[in-house]
Amino acid sequence: MSNAMRLFVAAVLLAAAGAVGLMALWLPAGGSGLALLVFAALAVAAEVIGEDVYGSSTVSLSAVPVLAAACAGEPGAALVAAAAAGIVTTARAGTRRVEQFLFNPAVLMVCAALACLVTRPAVGHALPFVVVAGVVAGVGYFALNNGLVAVAIGLDQHRSPREVLRAELSWLLPSFVGYGLLAGLLGAAFTLSDGWGVLAFLVPPALMRHGQRQVVLRTEKSVKQLKAAHRELREAHASVVESHRSTAAALAQAIEARDSGTGGHVVRVTRLATAMLALVDPDLAADEHLSFGFLLHDVGKIGVPDAILRKPGPLTFEERAVMDKHPAIGHRIVSQAGFSDVVGEIVLTHHERWDGLGYPQGLRGEEIPLATRLFAVADSLDAMTDDRIYRTGMTLDEAIVEVVQHSGTQFDPLAVDVLCRMDRALVAELLQLDRQRVITLV
Repeated sequence: MSNAMRLFVAAVLLAAAGAVGLMALWLPAGGSGLALLVFAALAVAAEVIGEDVYGSSTVSLSAVPVLAAACAGEPGAALVAAAAAGIVTTARAGTRRVEQFLFNPAVLMVCAALACLVTRPAVGHALPFVVVAGVVAGVGYFALNNGLVAVAIGLDQHRSPREVLRAELSWLLPSFVGYGLLAGLLGAAFTLSDGWGVLAFLVPPALMRHGQRQVVLRTEKSVKQLKAAHRELREAHASVVESHRSTAAALAQAIEARDSGTGGHVVRVTRLATAMLALVDPDLAADEHLSFGFLLHDVGKIGVPDAILRKPGPLTFEERAVMDKHPAIGHRIVSQAGFSDVVGEIVLTHHERWDGLGYPQGLRGEEIPLATRLFAVADSLDAMTDDRIYRTGMTLDEAIVEVVQHSGTQFDPLAVDVLCRMDRALVAELLQLDRQRVITLV
């Protein structure tokens, strides 16, 4: 247990001790042994038949006899009933933590003291006043009890108490309004009938408990069904992603097998483009569909004849027209293969230029998707540094200078700036360059 938790438990215990002293010195003893017996027995019974909620907490009606004792002007009975309820609920939880056996009864005793203070002006008055006081006390009991519990859970689980109260406990407020109403009637009945009138009011709590049980069971069933459906959806999604990953790898390998001069190109540019994107938009970089698009950017080259694809020299105008069709061909392939629109978008636009002179659509500036603009820089950088049959690749620094010279024309200035801010050694590693070819600019 943390030091903060120890201090909090100690503070609650001191508050409970103060509550006992206050009840003894300030409020009248009021009391009868019958009140102690009846309300304590009802509190214990309420805890024993309490309903487990999702295996992590319990809903019981023990607040009703505690509040009823307060409404009947029996502060001693209220404190005893609260202490008994706290001990029983802790024992039912099966805990061996001593601090819980101290904390839970102390919390309920502090809440009982608050209820006695709230209901004191109405004790002995007409029934409507007692009932109103019971409702007000019920709301106060809810706020104090669940507020202290939320703080304890927050300290124990390193969560915000406000979030715990909102997410796990706030739904109980309407129940405590009903508890207060019933407690006012129960307290008045005890006062008017020398104690035995409470028997007439045991049926409503029993019906309320039965209703709570039905709500909990149905809610728990719905939650289990939703969790099962969510798990099935996650598994199905994972299966689709894995299928797309295998398909993307196979298609990328098929392209590189034909385009023999670009071995490893798709893997290198995927790594560099993803690293660049992570500096601009980490959430977008984490989307696996983008990596599929990077891997498959040249898949349309499947539709380009070998004579053009593997030609060692410059292409003729007619050959270039054929080669320029590969983005559209690739877009059709990935769309028919069931890949997401994000993948098709990258495949279709990876040869667009910032100045609008690219192909196939002639997109300009930010009309081009951000991921594609970054990818274009990575793609060109790898092409310039890679050795080809008809030429030797540039050094990394030479290639970066070339990229900078085309900033604002071929490339997005933002993408160029991202590249320039990256560590040169990291870029070289991502492109799998020999260290001898890496020259650091001064």
